Formats: sequence, structure tokens, C-alpha cells
Amino acid sequence: MTPALVGVKVFHVPTPMKTEHRTLEERFEHHLRARLGLQEGNSILLAVSGGLDSMAMLSLFDQIRKRWSLHLGIAHINHQLRGEESDRDEQFVREQARAFDVPTFVECTNTAAVARECHLSKQQAARLLRYQFFERARSAFSASYVATAHQADDNAETVLLNALRGTGIRGLAGIPALRSEGSIIRPLLFARRSELEEFVRTNNIPFRHDSSNDSLEYRRNYLRKTAVPSLQHHFQTDVVDLLNRLAYSARRLDDKINQAVVACWHRIAGYDSEQRLHLSIPALLAEPTFIAEHLLLQALRVIGVRLQEEKVRALIDLCSQPTGCSVQLSRAWSVYRNRDRLVFLHQQEEDELELPVVMNRTYELPAFRLTLHRLEALPSTFEKDAATEYIDADKLGRHLVVRTWHEGDSFYPIGLNRRQKVSDFLINQKIPRYEKRRIPMLVSDGEIVWICGRRLDHRFRITPQTRVAARLTFTPTTQS
Repeated sequence: MTPALVGVKVFHVPTPMKTEHRTLEERFEHHLRARLGLQEGNSILLAVSGGLDSMAMLSLFDQIRKRWSLHLGIAHINHQLRGEESDRDEQFVREQARAFDVPTFVECTNTAAVARECHLSKQQAARLLRYQFFERARSAFSASYVATAHQADDNAETVLLNALRGTGIRGLAGIPALRSEGSIIRPLLFARRSELEEFVRTNNIPFRHDSSNDSLEYRRNYLRKTAVPSLQHHFQTDVVDLLNRLAYSARRLDDKINQAVVACWHRIAGYDSEQRLHLSIPALLAEPTFIAEHLLLQALRVIGVRLQEEKVRALIDLCSQPTGCSVQLSRAWSVYRNRDRLVFLHQQEEDELELPVVMNRTYELPAFRLTLHRLEALPSTFEKDAATEYIDADKLGRHLVVRTWHEGDSFYPIGLNRRQKVSDFLINQKIPRYEKRRIPMLVSDGEIVWICGRRLDHRFRITPQTRVAARLTFTPTTQS
């Protein structure tokens, strides 16, 4: 069944390059069985954008639907990045779903807003939203797989892009035919773009043209329209075929490396009490260099940061830097060296704490509890506990606040009797830089009284001249 859509323009495409003697349809079935392991009776959700490749995939699956007893559905996400054109794509896919008599799952997303909120490019946000939607739709349809329409030319472009980004062996492996996360399959990965164009032209299959594919501002489009044709012309060779062969070899090698990474990952990586990923530097450097590099690449995958060789080199260098040094991985992620660990930190915008307080009150906050209590008599004994301090209450000013650290803050640490920057004190206390703003301070008329739970200011200590004392108690509710 090959439905036509009235009023939809059918684009004419050039004659394909020569391929093997078997037809596209025969190779398609062979790929499903031999490479993807599909069986008769499977439920498959087809990711259909409305473009040429996805419409070719829909038609190929439709041809074998009855013979294979397949249960087909269509998934389409409208990223709302191209205005009315995106809406027309959605309408087109809905009409095709009705024509092919298959259920459809459609979702609209404000991709641009998500990109801004998550500090991602529009392309990264679109990809993230797309695969999240595919998994939800797959579950709703009770499908075994979600099929995307990536083909051999897409794979070649991906290999070339990844090589230019320096993403390592896994990047050179290109697009996997079967992706375990979310049960994603690529049933067209064996086919060239030119073959699919010929198939669409011969069978008069309608499709939509995405105008963003014409812009050379996108790297993939530049490779597709300029770089790859230029390489083929100058070297007189089939660059796409060579890159796909490279991807096949790289994937076999990556599988071996991945086995080694999986075997040692849990010995090297872990999570702290706040679920921050960290890597043991001694254990990391004890591995062969290429394994250590792939462990770092795996860490970047875990936190969702784009893979780049320069980031891996920077992380290797960080392993030999002093505690407190850091590397910025993206707008949202950085890595700090904290003694013998690399700690991966997601930099969320945190509200500045500025809380006015008074005596004889207890303050419950999400991260801590603070009690300020004026005593009737001077204490005869003092707890040897940093969580409790006693101060001369008469030395307090009129305005008490509990606030977070500010750049340039200084105080007189008890026992030192000279002014010291709070940042230097925290470094000496081996407090990681990323923890500084999370440590509250009691401040009186602009002067620091107590770095809560850490150190009292010498000027507010109990002395023989003290007449009225106060007890301060600080209890964290989350541990760093």
C-alpha cells in the first residue's frame, strides 16, 4: 500500500549510485533479520518526521507488514522550531498515519525554551526531547522497538563530525544499528541516500522537505553538501563507503574497550551523599592511558556533556593539579580536584542566603538548623564540638543575619588573633571551592561572628570580662 497525498509536492531526486544486485526491499528484510534480529509479530514504532528517509522507511515496513504480522505505529515530535512549517509537517504525518491505517503518537515541545533553560544548543535539546518522547510513546504502544530512519550517508557524516570533534573510538564507530537504551533500531543503516531517493521517486511516495537542511550554518549540512562531495571529487573514491567501513571496524574495537571500561568503572567511579559523580585519581591513573581516557569519556556521557578530546586532555591534566583547581566542561558542568578525587559538579543557580535572626529562636532551613540562645548564667563547661559555640552576647550588634559567603569576606579565626580571608580559611580547612557558598555565617553589623560549624571569630569569644553569654548551635541536615 503506497498512499498518495493530494496537494503534497513530490520531490524529484537523482538516479542512485550502483549497489549490490539485490533490491532495496530484499536488503531491507535481510538487514532486519540478520543485523537487528527482528521477528515476525514484533510491534514497532516508526519515528516519522515526514522527510524523505522516514517516509521511505514507513513504506518499506508497510510492504512487509502483513507477511511479517507486524504491529506498526508512528511517532512524531513537533519541535516548533520552524513555525508554520513545523505545524505543516505534523499535519502531513497525521494524514499519512491515517492513510497507512496505523496509530500515531504526536507531541509538541517548546524546544527553544528547553534549550535556554538547560543551557543546550537547539540541536542538543531537540535530540534529548526526541528520544525521551520516543521512549514514552514506545511504552504507550507496548512496542518492542522504535525505528529511526538514519541511513548510510548519515552514518558517514556522523563519523566525520565525531572525528573533527575528537570524540575517540566510540565517535568513529558512528551510529549503532541497535541502541540498547530505549530499544532504538536503525533499519535503513545499510542503505545509501541515493537508493532511498530512487525508491521514493519510483514509488511516487510523498514527503516533506525540511528547510533547515538547506542551511550551511549547521555543520552536518556543510559536510553533506560541501565537504563530502569535494572529498569524493578530489580523491575519486566513495568517501561514504570508506567512512562506513571505518565505523564498522571502530565499533568492533569500541566493544572491546567498553568491556574493559565496564569491568573497572565501579572501582574507579562513585557518588557522594549528594549524588555527585566522582572518580578516584590514583585508580584512574593506574589504568593504561587509553582506558583512562575512555573512563573519562564515559564520565562525560554519564553527566550528558558533549564528548571532545580537548575535555579529556584537560581532565587528565587536572589529575596533576593541586586541590581546588577546576575545569569548566560546559555552561552547566565543571570538575574540581578535591584531594584524590575528580568531582563533577552541576552548577545550578543558587539563591543567596540573607536571613535576619534574633536571639532565643531556632531557625529551620532546608540545609541546616540554627539555634541562638541567650544564657541566664555563664557556662561552667564548654562542649568540645564544632556544632556548638559560646559567645559574649554583649559584643553582638543590633543587626544579626545568617548569610552565605561573599567575595572578600574576612574574620579573626579564634586562636589566630589576626585577620584572615574566609576563602583562605576554607582552603586551609580543605573545603572544596564548590562548597564555599553553601557554608552559612552568623554576621553582626557586618562583622563575622561564626562560620557555622567551622570556626568562631576571636573577637566574640568568652573572656573573664564576659557578663552575658549566648549558645549557638548549628546542625546540618545534609552532609557534604
